[in-house]
Parts: sequence; structure tokens; C-alpha cells
Amino acid sequence: MSGLLSLRTANLAFLTLFALLVGAVSARMAVAGELQEYCRLRGLEANQFSGIGLITGLEDTGDSMKDASGTAQSLAGLLAKELNIRSDPKSLSKVKSVALVTVTVDIPTTGARSGDRFDVRISAVGTATSLSRGLLHASPLKLPIEPPAGIAWLPYAVASGQIEVDPANPRVGVVRGGAQMVRDVLQNPIEGDAVTLLIGTQYAGYATAASLSDLINDELSLSGYSDCARVIDQGAIHVRIPQSATVDANAFIARLMTFTVPGDLVRTPARVVIDRANEVITVDDRVEFRPAAVTAGTLRITTISPEPQPSVDEPIADTIAWAGIATSEAGRNSMKLRSLLDALIELDVPFTTQVAILRSLKTQGAMKAEIIEQ
Repeated sequence: MSGLLSLRTANLAFLTLFALLVGAVSARMAVAGELQEYCRLRGLEANQFSGIGLITGLEDTGDSMKDASGTAQSLAGLLAKELNIRSDPKSLSKVKSVALVTVTVDIPTTGARSGDRFDVRISAVGTATSLSRGLLHASPLKLPIEPPAGIAWLPYAVASGQIEVDPANPRVGVVRGGAQMVRDVLQNPIEGDAVTLLIGTQYAGYATAASLSDLINDELSLSGYSDCARVIDQGAIHVRIPQSATVDANAFIARLMTFTVPGDLVRTPARVVIDRANEVITVDDRVEFRPAAVTAGTLRITTISPEPQPSVDEPIADTIAWAGIATSEAGRNSMKLRSLLDALIELDVPFTTQVAILRSLKTQGAMKAEIIEQ
């Protein structure tokens, strides 16, 4: 499988080091991997529990009770429940040491057992200016989806503890190990006598699904099992657990997920992935584009095939507003997109302009790849 090259708008020294790392990754990706690197089992999903909590102990940076009636009502309810103190929310108008917050915890795909602890994320809801030095009062955490009628909405975890605020934003923070599970979260991928493999979105496609399905059937045929896998769609494969393997289905699944997948078996279209949050452009090494001219603001990018030779009458200047990019092989009518991005970075072209150029190349049909924006 072709390697990937990740490019960031950064200095050339960083890019040189990054290119060396990518070269190592590309060499490794050509080597066979395991099925679990390309697929996951349906039923083994991460979960998120959430709740509303109160932060106490703030140094006059909490919610303004006059502007945050929800905080005053919550504090009044807490005092009534914990201390049997009845108070009118209006009587708490001068309190500035309390803040209403959202509390969330992520549970991994492996699930969790009662007593396990996880970090929790905290975010101010009201007018609090800082949660620094605050203490999260015990807050029940539940699934965000309301259960069917008649079923109690019981918490899965309880969160509490000292907050570490984000230096860049004191209205958010984390409580390390703040959530303690009070119920088990068990994961089970077995659906009757089968499991469903979900192909990673970056690999999904009918060609890949068919190839992986054939691979699974070939591997299982060595043990006397036939036609266990079939393609559901471009992102899912149904795998039947043979009758003789149902006695220890988990062992069968473990073996299934470690089947060796040759590096060239996963067939995906050439892609360009744009990560806007981190300003990273990841380019499949197969991505090419044909000769084209693109103008973005004051910048004009021109591809030249073949590369012009400088002369006295027609010299090539170093300080010009366009980047001349030639193909590496004479007479070739396309070039690697990686070369274009290298040139853009050398010219210190902003990330947003790089994205605009990629879109333009795609729009005019000059780039042979799909663009995925995250």
C-alpha cells in the first residue's frame, strides 16, 4: 500500500526531519499488517457519560448568581439535600465561589468495570471567569440518551475532585482520575452466531471489502470452514462463527482479528486529508495532478512540463510570484502533488491558501484524488 506524506506549514528544517520520518513509515506500511489494523468489531464502541456538576472553592471567580439562576437553584438544591438547609436562591446572590459546569468522561472500546477510574473534562456553563483551584462536587454521570419509559436513569459513574485548568482557557479543565465507575460497561461484539467487521473509513471501499472478505474465507478454509465471510457494503463485512467454534467464540474472534493482511490488499482511492484544526495536509503518495495554473490572491502557481532551462535571454529568477514546478520525468504529463506542496511551503504560502489551491485543482479536474476535510 502506498505510503502517506504529512505536510505542515512549518519551516524547512522541520519538513526535512518529517520527510525522513515519513519515509520510514512508508517502508513499514508496505509490510503486511493484521486485520485489526484495518477493521474494528461492531459492538466494541467507545462510550461517553456526562452530567452537570458544581464547582466550589473558587476565589470570587465563580458564576454571578444574579445572571446565572441555574447555578443558584443548583446550589440551593445541594444545600437542602446534603445539609438539610432550606434557602431561597435569591438569598445566594452574593456567592461568587461556585460555578455550574458540564462534566464528561470517555470510556474506551474495551469497556469498564465498577471501581475503574478515568479522567473527566470540565467546562463552565455560566459566567465564571476561572475554575482555578476549584473542587468538583460529587456529580453522577449518565448516558446522554434517555432510557425507555419505565427504566430508571441510573448513573454509570460519579465524578469529583480537584480541577487542573487549561492554561489557555481557565473556564475549562480536567480532574485526573476524577470519575469512578459504579456500574460495569461490558462490550460484546457477538450478534447471535456472527460478528460484523467495520472497515476504517480511511480504507473503506467495495474493492477493499471484497479483498478482505476473500482473505478471511481463504484463511478459514484452512481449518475446514467455508463461506464464513460476506460483504455487507463498502464498509462492513459479516463473519459467521462456525458451529464448532461457538464453544469458545472469543478465541475465534482473537484469531480472526490477527489474520495477516498483505500491504497491497487494501485498495483505497488516492486521498488528500485536510485537518483544519491542526493545519495539517496529509497526502497519499499516489496523488498526482496534470499541468495546470492556479491563482490564489497575489500568488500564481504554474506547473511546467518539461522544466524550462535558464538562459541569458530567459533566466529563471529566484524572487518571483510564481513557482515553476516540473515533472521528474521528461514527457510526463502529471506530477506528484507532494512536489507542489513542497513548493508552496518554500514560498511560505499560508495554510488556507494551500487548501484553496487544492480545491481549485480538484474542481477543474486536474487532481486525481478525493479531498477529505476534518
